[in-house]
Amino acid sequence: MNMQERLEQLLTYATQKKASDIHLTLHRHTLSIQLRIYEQMVELVQDLWDESLFEYVKFKSGLDLTNPYIPQNGQFSWKLGSQVLYCRFSLIPNKHLQTGVIRLLHTGIHLPIERLTSKKEHQTFLKGLIHARRGLVIACGPTNSGKTTTLHAILHAIAQRSMHKVVSLEDPIEIQDPSYLQLQINEELGFTYEKGIEELLRHDPDVIFIGETRNSYTAKMVVRCALTGSLAFTTLHASNTLEAIQRLEDLSVSTYDLKKTLTALIGQRLYQSPKGKECIYEILSGQDLQYALEHKAYPKGFKTLSNEIQEALDTQRIQDPQARFDLQNL
Repeated sequence: MNMQERLEQLLTYATQKKASDIHLTLHRHTLSIQLRIYEQMVELVQDLWDESLFEYVKFKSGLDLTNPYIPQNGQFSWKLGSQVLYCRFSLIPNKHLQTGVIRLLHTGIHLPIERLTSKKEHQTFLKGLIHARRGLVIACGPTNSGKTTTLHAILHAIAQRSMHKVVSLEDPIEIQDPSYLQLQINEELGFTYEKGIEELLRHDPDVIFIGETRNSYTAKMVVRCALTGSLAFTTLHASNTLEAIQRLEDLSVSTYDLKKTLTALIGQRLYQSPKGKECIYEILSGQDLQYALEHKAYPKGFKTLSNEIQEALDTQRIQDPQARFDLQNL
């Protein structure tokens, strides 16, 4: 079996197990593998894959093999049956240890809003965003909480139902959608988030999706997109909506600008229900949002993400005792 077949075998196994990441650790020529499945790390006891596979992944990802002692990032795509698997690879080497993580991104998966969550109230709110024409919507949560999936479902619906120009800037493009224009960030060629946003604003978009707000510049530019009359969407790493407000202010976005632009903050987690993966949402909008911006606290009676998760847990303990929740950072 050649290296290409071995890698395909590993990728196929990981996708069958619904893994989001493959963790590779090479210690003194011995390779160990773990899969991240629903936020749990699962060790693979195996003798199929060895050091040569690790080296092949580095080559396939386009890493600079002449510099083996520096952290690097790369990417590659793989066709598995009818689907395309987009893979990001991150490498951190040490003296006697190399660790690599393959992030698995299933492109081309379009979920209708009804499939995101079974809670009718949240379905109604997300569908309402399809008809918004200005403002700023931010999905927040930890890695693998479904932020991008939620926003893509909304963007897809907007692009399908209107003549408005929808454009995204992403790194990487996690879900490919031919119904609107998606631009891939390429920092090696100078096409950064900063450059991309500046170019986008000259092309008169109606709806803009910035894949992730990572720094102060991006945060300010996302707000600027909303201030110029576009409907802007982005994701942010924060454990809940209240923390997202603090993160935005830490990134030098003023409370005044947030009050003028923010339409909604959507905090979320993924869990495995009897129907498959679902999102649990904490939605901060309207008067509740304005109160949170003013007082840096939830309004009285607001149903927080912790409340939503507890409610879902109570239901699932009856219907499915094996339901697994990501309770991280609550």
